[in-house]
Amino acid sequence: MRQAEEILQVAVHGEDRVAILIDRQGGLRMLDPSGWSLPALRQEYGARSVFTVDRHAGFIRVEGWDGTQRCVIERPLTGRSSPLRLGAAA
Repeated sequence: MRQAEEILQVAVHGEDRVAILIDRQGGLRMLDPSGWSLPALRQEYGARSVFTVDRHAGFIRVEGWDGTQRCVIERPLTGRSSPLRLGAAA
């Protein structure tokens, strides 16, 4: 969840749609997520955790998955409100 919140803070100023993969050594890879699910990205690239960032309808949304836990956070693109936690699952 902490990583997703950090990604959300940075993503406000980034691309409309991007996947962020964190490998087992902590390395970072960014790519186009079109056509990929989080589990497929994780398996294909051997990532420790994966995140997708989407902007839509005035909101920015980050979804993350590490193979066992999933989280989704979203916040408006305008204003300084804190992130709204939409869901987290263990």
